[in-house]
Amino acid sequence: MAVHSLNLDYMYWPLIVVSIIVCIAGTWLMAVSWGHGRPGRFLSAWVREAFRDGAAVFFRTLVLDVFLLRRVWNRSRRRWAVHMSIFWVFVILGAFTLASALAIVLALIDPTGAGGAFFQYLQKLSLPYSLLAYPLVLGSSVALARRVYVKEVRERTRSHDYLILISVLLIGLSGMFAEWFSGFDLFIGTSLINWDLALVILMVHIYASFLLFIMLIPFTRFRHILATPLLLLARRGGD
Repeated sequence: MAVHSLNLDYMYWPLIVVSIIVCIAGTWLMAVSWGHGRPGRFLSAWVREAFRDGAAVFFRTLVLDVFLLRRVWNRSRRRWAVHMSIFWVFVILGAFTLASALAIVLALIDPTGAGGAFFQYLQKLSLPYSLLAYPLVLGSSVALARRVYVKEVRERTRSHDYLILISVLLIGLSGMFAEWFSGFDLFIGTSLINWDLALVILMVHIYASFLLFIMLIPFTRFRHILATPLLLLARRGGD
């Protein structure tokens, strides 16, 4: 996905930290809104409902309904495959984003010790990023094509669904092309190296990723990425 070429000299590393801070602040504002000005009331109510039937039910719902998308599986195996390919890529990408932000902070604190070593490890990590773009592009392309060419799906698709899918496809394609033209992709190798083009695509990929799916999540229609799992857990699964 072309985000492994981290370097403290790159202009985008502050964007990682700022995006995460803004996302956390926006999530807090969502809790304030849902709690009618009292985020603590929302959090306590959510915990009470989510654990009403015990921890076992909570973790079963977390695994089956949030992680494995059981409701989508019950409705359509094809939709489930598409949703899983998109969902898990962003879960992994989000985890690496948090790890990258942590690595940057640790490298600034301890550049010659464990912090610097952790940063260097993430910098050299290639395999996950070479693999992530492919299922993301495939899944978002299939989902977008169904909404364009299948009448029944098109009729129940809202405008923000197209925005989300096009954004996902943009992130996937830009990440994949940046890997190709930078020579980091494990499948294409160095045959397409073009550093000038790779840098332009890399900037598009980075800003699209952090702005659309980290910084702006709580402030746009993308908020359902956070709201839906919370609702499923509070309702303890179900339809």
